[in-house]
Amino acid sequence: MTTLSLLGFSLLGFSPLQLLAITAIMAAATIVQMALGLGLGLVMIPLLALVSTSLVPAPAILSAFLVMAAMIWGRTALIDRPGIGWGTLGLVFGTAAGVAALLAIDPHHLPRVFGAMILLAVVLALVGLKLRAIPRDILGASLVSGFMGGMSGIHGPLIGIVYAGEDPARVRATLGLYWIIAYGLMVAMHALAGRFGLADLASAGLLVPGIVVGYVLAPRVIAHIDRRCMRIGMLAVAVAGALVLILRG
Repeated sequence: MTTLSLLGFSLLGFSPLQLLAITAIMAAATIVQMALGLGLGLVMIPLLALVSTSLVPAPAILSAFLVMAAMIWGRTALIDRPGIGWGTLGLVFGTAAGVAALLAIDPHHLPRVFGAMILLAVVLALVGLKLRAIPRDILGASLVSGFMGGMSGIHGPLIGIVYAGEDPARVRATLGLYWIIAYGLMVAMHALAGRFGLADLASAGLLVPGIVVGYVLAPRVIAHIDRRCMRIGMLAVAVAGALVLILRG
């Protein structure tokens, strides 16, 4: 009887195996984010979407606030505040356009849309763009990132490219606040559009244990893994997940 009860157990409609997969995905995504300063969305969105598209983008992004808060904890003095101002301006308009575009898409096509946006983010990470931390580049990168994030939850690597030549500690602090703003805007606009509710909030709660596990394991894992290899692995996982979404969709 106990075995049957365990087999029949579910939480918010997710089986124990699915919950284990969700926890593992979020732990891996958190470790990548803590190591590279970006990549959370590229790892978690395609893999969570394979478990259930109900987990993306809003629940996944809402849970990510915990990761970003950890990135800026004790580093607020290092934040590029003028850059954050220009970034916020671009994110506001870009996110609004992305959410509006998403509302016009048939829900049955969403897996393919998510897959396509993920592949676009990977391409942008590989093409070798040269951007600098100046108002024009920050604004332009944020407009594109906001649009991508509003549609899929993946803002892409452009803002990371903008800050690529800056001090690593400053980059982690600045990008931590940048993603908090980006994710906050995305959740708010999805809520205004009627695409975020209490069910999404509950789903976001399922992702928190994985974030905690990833945060605890990150220092140990990062110390033993080459960051270049981790970046290659992150992009490979993103491509594989995107292709599965497109083919299944």
